[in-house]
Amino acid sequence: MFPYLFDHCFTGRTILPAVESLTVLAKITKVNYPQTDVSCMSQARFPHFLPINPAENNFTVLVENLKESDSTYTAALFTATKSKTNKISRIVEHSFVRFTNDGRVSCPQMFFRNTEKLAGKCISIPSHTVYRELIPFGEAYQNITGDLSVSPDGALGYVSGGDNEADDSLLGSPFPFDAIMHMGCVWGQRFTGTVPFPVGFEKRIIHLKTRKGDSYLGRIMPVNITSRKLIFDAWIYNMDGVLFEFISSLVMQVATTGHLRPPQWIML
Repeated sequence: MFPYLFDHCFTGRTILPAVESLTVLAKITKVNYPQTDVSCMSQARFPHFLPINPAENNFTVLVENLKESDSTYTAALFTATKSKTNKISRIVEHSFVRFTNDGRVSCPQMFFRNTEKLAGKCISIPSHTVYRELIPFGEAYQNITGDLSVSPDGALGYVSGGDNEADDSLLGSPFPFDAIMHMGCVWGQRFTGTVPFPVGFEKRIIHLKTRKGDSYLGRIMPVNITSRKLIFDAWIYNMDGVLFEFISSLVMQVATTGHLRPPQWIML
């Protein structure tokens, strides 16, 4: 198991990142169905955290990979626990995604010149503050760079393609999309007073693959906000204004019973 994964921790537990689970599911789908366009994803969900034990080099998961039609394939990742009699007693789903060859549709327009504009009163948060006080992940998952701008209109900031041993061959680097989720978490802490976590998205289209070592501009925009669920659209551009990824209806949800609270300074 790659050591960089242990930098993704929540309340003292190392958790497999959602972006990494998508890479696993894409790899398996390409092996089983080589014709699949894994760059078009829909109806993804991440219903349960998958803890990783840092003392173990490997862990066992189950993957269900099905063909729905000639253009659509589903993949889901599970773990199974066994009873004392060595029989499977419980199966837990950790991630699910649908890959579709006909999934490329036009995305909501966000011209690059408008991406760098945030309406409403804006605050600027240094990335080192984000990762020290708001999202205390280890270095490998600190991929918002510079200052993060946050307003009621969304969040805007530079994100890194990261490094380490992450696989960027199929879906691109996992780190820019992971950083987009961090932006949603910071926005939620400021404007809802909660600490939301990603639980799925409606659609993700990878127009071009992000690469490790490169820099990008990330932008999120709130589209539907309730007390416990936050939904954003998101865009990832390169530094020349070329759209690399569009994520429609990224869903963030309060994952605890409410005992986890943002620091007072970030809340309105």
